[in-house]
Amino acid sequence: MDILAVLAAVLGVPALLAAAWYWVARQNRRGVRRAAAGGMLGVADEIFRPETHHVHQIQKIQHELPVPAPAPKPKR
Repeated sequence: MDILAVLAAVLGVPALLAAAWYWVARQNRRGVRRAAAGGMLGVADEIFRPETHHVHQIQKIQHELPVPAPAPKPKR
């Protein structure tokens, strides 16, 4: 009976993660909660693809930067 509990736990956790990932991806196609998938994959990117994680951090900072004010028109 113990082996069934271990087997259920070992197979159940990845199944739950896959179901959550599928649900988030389906919501993203509708334009809802676009940042949720990035949060789920951020840890994996940081570990397995550090270049991608670094680029995401740079893009986030650039998105948060304010737009520079327009230059004043010269006086005549």
